[in-house]
This record gives sequence, C-alpha cells and structure tokens, in this order.
Amino acid sequence: MEGALVDRKGILFQKGVGALKNAGIQNPVLDAAVLLGYVTGVPAATVLMDRDSVVTPGESRTYASLIRKRCERVAVSRLVGEREFYSRNFHVNEDVLDPRPETEVLVEEAILDLEKLEENAAVLDVGTGSGAIAVTIAAQLPRVRVTATDISMAALVVARRNAERHRVQDRVDLIQANLLYGIRGRGCFQLIVSNPPYIPRALFDDLPDEVRKGDPMVSLVPGENGTEHYRPLAEGAMEQLSADGNLMVEVGAGQCDHVAGIFKQAGLKDVAIIHDLAGTGRVVRGRKKSA
Repeated sequence: MEGALVDRKGILFQKGVGALKNAGIQNPVLDAAVLLGYVTGVPAATVLMDRDSVVTPGESRTYASLIRKRCERVAVSRLVGEREFYSRNFHVNEDVLDPRPETEVLVEEAILDLEKLEENAAVLDVGTGSGAIAVTIAAQLPRVRVTATDISMAALVVARRNAERHRVQDRVDLIQANLLYGIRGRGCFQLIVSNPPYIPRALFDDLPDEVRKGDPMVSLVPGENGTEHYRPLAEGAMEQLSADGNLMVEVGAGQCDHVAGIFKQAGLKDVAIIHDLAGTGRVVRGRKKSA
C-alpha cells in the first residue's frame, strides 16, 4: 500500500485486507475494518455500509501507515489506542496490559459474587493496569466501591482516564502499591480480585509479537515459574478480607491446581476452579471463613 492514494472506501478496504493476508495476519478482514473505521470515524461494523464513499488522501495515507504497522505485528489496540472489554471501550497504551477476553471470566465471577451481597461492598483490584476490571465492576454495580492498585504510576494514569471515561471515578480509588503491601483498611474488603502476571520467563520469547513487543514485561512475567505472585496475594488476602470474603485470581493455562494448593496452604477455604468456555481452568477462588 506504499504511496496509495485510494479515494473509495471499498477499494481501500480490500487493499488493506490483501496486505494483511499477505503478512499472515490472523484476522485480516476484522483488523482492516477496525483500522479503516478508526481513520474515517465510523464503527468497524458499519465501515462498508457505503463502499463508494470518498476517503480523503490524508485518510488514505493514514490508513496505509496503520496497515503497514499491523503487518509488522503491532496490535490493533495499540494502533487505535483502545480495546473493547466487557462491551466497553478502554484506553490502552504501552504502559498497560492489553485487556484480554479471558479476563472477562474473572469479572463475570466477581459480579455474580457481589450481586449476592446486600450491603454496599468494598472491592480491591490488585494490579489494575488499565483499570478494566475495577472500572467494569464499578460500572456494572453502582453500590460497589473499588480500590485499585498498581505498582506503576503510569498505569494508574491510564486507569484514571478509563474511570473518568465510564463515569465511575467517584467510586474507584487508585493507589500506587506493590501487590497487597502497604494497603490500609485491613479486613474491610468483601472481595479481592487480581489478574497478576503469570507467564513463566522461559515462555516469554514464544509469545506472539503483538504481546511480547506491546505489553509491559512487568505485566506479563513475574519470575521463573509464573506463579510467584499468588502466594503473597493469598496470604495478604487472609488479612485484608472481611469474614466470608473471597479472593479471585486469573491464572495461566495449567496453573490452576498449583494455585489452588497455594490458596489452601494460606488458609483459604472452599477453594474452587472456574473454567472458561474452552474448558481451561481460568480463575481460582477461595473464601476467608468467619471465625
């Protein structure tokens, strides 16, 4: 597409699809539609409703540039600056993990748990990144207040922007902290959720380029084994959870049994594994029993 000055949307779209196919991109039609919609200011689903509409030379050049970058394995979300999660759009940049569909399993389980509570619940989201989990929970449940932490101040800036975007900034408190260390309010959270980094160091080089080059490494790899953060989360939760409160964490493929064992060793009860639609153990939960 170098130097292309296409002025018809349909032709421009087909050139983008062709370039992405030649580069081996997995979803060329969808990606081309998202990028052309971004450039022309229309939703991807309706990008070809008017195939003969005129695209300006400036839009054509911008689209060609985005297609080239996508062919170089830059993720679409990085190119357009946002990612859909739980039917909401979230701002993302190089400072935060790109929200994944797998994490919606954790959010769904958290919402189901909180809907059973009669009181106004307090939730702690550890390692919030873009704020996708914290903001979604707050947006779905108006009676809930969420404390969201991250070790990265740059990530918290992104989370604040997303809280404001979805108008829940008055119920999402952002704190810079490493895991549960230094969190005040011991014993006051009815639910603690976390999607911590869980990629073993040895597997980092095998990740897709879009992930390996786009997401912060600190959000992907916690150490050699990939499970380093689960023990401090489980042990800290025993102090921070209220009686009968729950800890829920996302885990990587094949990690659920090991993490469940960590939960039990820390004293959490009713430990359970929740599977995603593919049958993969995706979430581990445990309860702090009342005395």
